[in-house]
Order: sequence, then structure tokens, then C-alpha cells
Amino acid sequence: MDSYKKLKLEFKGIKKLLYDHAFSDGNINNYLDELEEGLNTNNIEIVLYCLNEICNWYQRNIPDISPFYNLNEHKRNKEFLEEIKEDLVHYDFSEVIQKNNDVKLIDKNKIASTPKIFLSHRSSDKKYGDALEKLIVGLGVENDQLIYTSHPLHKIPFNENIYDYLRKNINQKVFVIILWSNEYLESPACLNEMGAAWVTQSDYSNMYTPEFAFNNSKYHECAVDTRKMGTVLNADANCRASMVEFRDKILEMFNLKLNEQTWTYLLDQFIIDIQ
Repeated sequence: MDSYKKLKLEFKGIKKLLYDHAFSDGNINNYLDELEEGLNTNNIEIVLYCLNEICNWYQRNIPDISPFYNLNEHKRNKEFLEEIKEDLVHYDFSEVIQKNNDVKLIDKNKIASTPKIFLSHRSSDKKYGDALEKLIVGLGVENDQLIYTSHPLHKIPFNENIYDYLRKNINQKVFVIILWSNEYLESPACLNEMGAAWVTQSDYSNMYTPEFAFNNSKYHECAVDTRKMGTVLNADANCRASMVEFRDKILEMFNLKLNEQTWTYLLDQFIIDIQ
């Protein structure tokens, strides 16, 4: 029996034990309710997220659980959930197939993981963000492979919490474009996004609005390597050359091909858009 089915079969007992012990803990009860809903609807994204949070809860709280609250059973729960969590990471649940109440799990090792691009920006810099979005999509990147919250085709899905969504996606194979501006440095939300890229060791590129003040002390206090070469989006020869390197990185990352005529058009349009 595979791990997903085991989790479904064992969940009622796991939930009851945790509810009895943590009846006043709203966070863990919420994760249990959401996990149950995820299992009932085969919403694998929710299942994996809640399972991870419950394991984290156990990691923090197991030392304080007394024998009066069935400590041995909690230890068994903790070990079982951690084993299930580790096992489930070997499957690509984006291709779960449901048939006759059965769930087929596709081995992740047999399927190449799909990368994503995350354009971290301040909404006031939408002009430059839109120009980059048009260029990236023109290269052949699909709508769901780009996270760009200022565009309706790449925004955070309806009913999703923006930080939860970014946290879930930033843990995948993500290439982050940091669109630096003076306003970006004043935004705690933007700095949190940039920090998440650093913490998860995501690959990233620095791009700068033309008026960016490189001597800003806040910039040099950031977690990412500010000495890493980037490009200023000012439409000069250096900018054009950098965009060629950017093109090559995207094409390689997504295994895309592009003819020179299409690239010339895309680059010309990009330069017009940022001027």
C-alpha cells in the first residue's frame, strides 16, 4: 500500500489524538481541518503543506507532551507522519489521476520538474515589470511558469494568501528576478520576497530601474549579494547585451528555441517599452 493511501486510512485516528491534546491550539486544529479537506478532495498542494506544518508542530511540542496525554501514541504519530512526508516528496502530485476513488501517484524522479520565474517588484515599477513580462512570455514561457503579481495572467490565484503562495512556490526550482528601485527598498513586502530568495538559495538576477541609487545604505544591507553583476534597464548598449544573456538563460532553463528574427523583434519592443 502506498503512503498516500496509508495517510488517508490513518488520518481519523491521528486527528482525534491531536484534537484531544491540542484542543485549544487553533493553529494545529486548522492544519488538521485543512489536511482533512485536502485528503477528501485530493488537493495535493494543501495535503503537502499541512502535513509539513503538522510535522513542524510535533517537532516543537513533543518534548512537552506528558504521558497523561498518550505520549507513546504521539511519538508514533510523529514518526508515521514524518515517514509519510518523506515518502510523498518522491511523487509529482501535479499529475495525480483519480479513477474509481483510486489515486495513482506519478514518480517525481521520472518527470522533469518544471521551473518557474518569480518577478519580485514594487507595484510602482509596473512599467518595467510589464516590459519584462512581455519579453519572457515572448520567449515561450507559459503563463503558469511566471509569478508576476501585477499581471492578471500571472497573479496569485483567487483565495490564495499571497505569502503562503509565494512560500510554497519559492521552495520549487525558481529563478528570481529582483527588480530593484528606490521604492522597492522602502517596501517590507518586497524585502521579504528578496530574503526568501536568499534563504532558499534560489538562483536570481539583479535588474535595476534607471534612477536606482546604488549608494543607498539599505541596498548594501540586504541579504543577497549586491556585488553580483546585474543590468540597469536604461536601454543602452550594456542593457541590450545583458538582455541577450538573460534570453539565453531563459531558453536553456525551459528548453526553448527561438529564431533570430523573433528575438530581434522582442528586444526592440522591450527597449521601446522601458524608454
